[in-house]
Amino acid sequence: MKNFSLKSILYGFLVVLTTMGCSSDSDSNSCPTIACQNGGTFVNCNCNCPSGYAGVDCGTQIIPTKIKITKFKVTMFNNLDNGSSWDLNSEPDIFLQLVNGSGGSNIWISEIFYPNVLSNGTNSFVFTPSSPIEITNTSSFYTIYLGDNDVNDSPSNPNDLMASILFNIYTPTNNFPSILYLSDNQTYPFRVELSLSYEW
Repeated sequence: MKNFSLKSILYGFLVVLTTMGCSSDSDSNSCPTIACQNGGTFVNCNCNCPSGYAGVDCGTQIIPTKIKITKFKVTMFNNLDNGSSWDLNSEPDIFLQLVNGSGGSNIWISEIFYPNVLSNGTNSFVFTPSSPIEITNTSSFYTIYLGDNDVNDSPSNPNDLMASILFNIYTPTNNFPSILYLSDNQTYPFRVELSLSYEW
């Protein structure tokens, strides 16, 4: 039977305590805290990023694979055509059209129009597609047209183009707005809001 000295017992106890202390310090300082951006949360030494963001600190936007337009709201337009009424005996009958690029192929034309209306800066006119408009080429330019429907006035006359805005539906720094505000104040006071949703 072996005899253990008090010295050897104390030494062994000290080794155990030292090992436990090192392990604890190592766990608590295993990673530096990261300031997560764009609503990200720091969990287990990493940033958990919300949809649409990536990177170590969630600071990088991911290009959406699809953007859906669910609603258009016209908040301002020009009531006159170079100082004259758009229609001979009434006010304009407004509708919207969305096309690719600058005057490219048609994507959507509003199913309704608002007859005999004027913009006063406080009223608005909502156009809701029968189903959401899906934009898959999210980096391209698009044009929104405001037109005066002349079919009721004279079926043989073409519709009047009242205003247009060329725009990019997505930019790498726009943080995915749920409402995209578009305006053209240089040529005509035309303003429209697009309600958007995103997929990645």
